[in-house]
Amino acid sequence: MKRYRKLIKKGVMESITKIPFHNYAPIKRLSMLNEKLVPNSNTHIAIHFVNPRRKKKSDYSFLHKHNADEINLIISENGNLKYEIQLDDEIYKVSSSSTVFIPKGVKHRAKFISGKGIFVCIILSGKYSTSK
Repeated sequence: MKRYRKLIKKGVMESITKIPFHNYAPIKRLSMLNEKLVPNSNTHIAIHFVNPRRKKKSDYSFLHKHNADEINLIISENGNLKYEIQLDDEIYKVSSSSTVFIPKGVKHRAKFISGKGIFVCIILSGKYSTSK
């Protein structure tokens, strides 16, 4: 018997609209790790494949906070993926490849600006809550 087989999981495609404080966006979201996939994993990881086909970009993330720390990775091969990141009342332009650490309780949002690449969201808790 393979003891650790249950720890190897395929990612699950999910709509971004299932996430609190998020609207539709031309982004494919792959949930890689959470309590549903691996009970007691104590970590949430989602990958957003950013490859917009439309010129007009919609705001898909609204200001919110979590009761756990979050890490965002903004990644592309050529450095052209750009986001506007808001942390409380401060706004930053962030381009790939970059890491954004968001301490628990800090209100935040991510707004796509341009480019193509991958946005990774890691929340350092399997059971976390989201609020305004």
